[in-house]
Amino acid sequence: MQYEDMTTARRAAMLVALLAGGAVVTQAGLNATAAMVKGTSPMLAVASLFGYFTIWSNTLVAAIAARYAARGAGGGLLTRPGTMAAAAVYIVVVGVIYNKLLARYNPVTGLRLVVDTVLHSVVPLAYALWWLVLVPRVQLAWRALWPALAFPFAYCIVALTRGLSTGKYAYFFIDIGKYGAVQVAMNILGLVMFFAGLMALVIAFDRWAHRRGMVSASAG
Repeated sequence: MQYEDMTTARRAAMLVALLAGGAVVTQAGLNATAAMVKGTSPMLAVASLFGYFTIWSNTLVAAIAARYAARGAGGGLLTRPGTMAAAAVYIVVVGVIYNKLLARYNPVTGLRLVVDTVLHSVVPLAYALWWLVLVPRVQLAWRALWPALAFPFAYCIVALTRGLSTGKYAYFFIDIGKYGAVQVAMNILGLVMFFAGLMALVIAFDRWAHRRGMVSASAG
């Protein structure tokens, strides 16, 4: 990749980082303000945000893009090819599922609507395009599949623990009170396997692209 192209990639990464990070911080501020108006804890209101996979994914994307903007590709866990590819899977899933299934149940207006759109539409599209078009292509190894599952699995454990302690579950499929422990365990397993399937598709596409001469090296 030429120097000019790398500069473009890093500048674009900074834009993605600002979009994702700015949206998460703004959402936290809105929640904290609303909590203060209601006389409840703003800290708990901010902490409750991390019960949502949207916030986890946007935070990860912001961290990856900021790291890439600062130092370019390689040299750290966040900018390993496997990590960046997995983040693309996470954030695209956020965008597709929210806009297809959940948006209708979350009517918001004003600044909240702007933030909601950035988190669920702008960032998924921006990160996916940045990763696909500007990030240097490498051949992903199949071993990149297993680390990619740690993030959604960890999210499910944290969200489930929070739900058990507060009685409020971010998503219906982890509601033990409604579905019971066995069904919730099956739901979590199904979610992790769903991400495994998507990551496998990404790796398979990458390896196909390598055979077509579209990528330059091998990485995990």
